[in-house]
Amino acid sequence: MSSVRLAATVILARPPFEVYLTRRSTRSAFAPNAFVFPGGTIEAQDVAPAAQARAAGLDHARLADEFRASVSPELISTEPPIDMDAARALLVAAVRELFEEAGVLLACTSSGKPIEPGGADWHEIAQARQQVRRGVVSFAGFLTGRGWYADARALRLFSHWITPPSEPRRYNTHFFFAAAPPDQAALADAFETHDGVWIAPRDALERFARDDMHLVYPTVKHLERLAAFDSVESALRFARAKPVVTVMPHDAGDDFQIPPSLETAW
Repeated sequence: MSSVRLAATVILARPPFEVYLTRRSTRSAFAPNAFVFPGGTIEAQDVAPAAQARAAGLDHARLADEFRASVSPELISTEPPIDMDAARALLVAAVRELFEEAGVLLACTSSGKPIEPGGADWHEIAQARQQVRRGVVSFAGFLTGRGWYADARALRLFSHWITPPSEPRRYNTHFFFAAAPPDQAALADAFETHDGVWIAPRDALERFARDDMHLVYPTVKHLERLAAFDSVESALRFARAKPVVTVMPHDAGDDFQIPPSLETAW
């Protein structure tokens, strides 16, 4: 049985209601050429005390409220619930991966205020992003050097998906929803991902139906749920209140499936 890696994914949205998708590299071992939400697996730096000390929104009460996934008897799970240490690492990884893959930084000052548009040299930050991505500088080091903190408060848990045992690469992935900071422009990193695009969920699904956009099953299912909303605010309200049911899809040959009763319940 293959190992299961913890991963964090960010559904980044902007007004009126578009989400950010990036095309994975043709060299990627997972979903090559597919358009996906930014994200990746937990790294050692995300678990490190230095990284978690540079993050806002990792208090126990908030973690207990956000990480609320339950398991339906209709969909078994091979993975136990995550503990608080893993929850903290997932939030740090989500902010870091969003920065590395999309160039969008969810950060705040020591007082908890978002970084002001004029309070940052975004050209210099773009260069620092490449250093963080290559491992020259840790994400915590990047933040510390500027007196900033990763703002995990901007993330709302949206869903919890686990790759089924039939797959050679398995991920225990938590999807987070976040509103894009109004003063930042997303840009794919041109290494792991390419062709970043802002697109309405309905439009992405239409392109997928025309074979004009390669999407994997979890992305399709998330876009189907997001297509019900017409604003970032309505989707954010939904993310805050919705139940989270762990989804480990059934293997259905060329694709996956979940029970019809759970289509809009996860």
